[in-house]
Amino acid sequence: MDFESQIVSKIKRLRREKGFSQSKMAELLNMEKSVYARLETGKTFTWAKHLEELLTIFEITPCKFFEDIGNNVVIHNNNCPYGGNAYIENLYAENIKSYEKIIKAKDEQIALLTKMLKIK
Repeated sequence: MDFESQIVSKIKRLRREKGFSQSKMAELLNMEKSVYARLETGKTFTWAKHLEELLTIFEITPCKFFEDIGNNVVIHNNNCPYGGNAYIENLYAENIKSYEKIIKAKDEQIALLTKMLKIK
């Protein structure tokens, strides 16, 4: 399972553990339910934009959230058992894959919108 899939899977699991519906999460994050559903299914990668709010809603620290996610992802900060400053190893490579997916989706949307404009 890739990094993004692990993140959205964890968000979904934490939501269920809290007993929240997707509608409730959308309300708490001030977004449409359809937008939240896309976030949770991995069809959009906006979870990072809402990470701080998600951590607050789930009442979880960043260290705890990321402790079982990613290959070679290590978080060090004063709230983690390791102490020290925050850093993440090999996250860059994982993010490149996510950015490539986002750019591809953007290009597809531009092509679709361009086609729609030409039809009119």
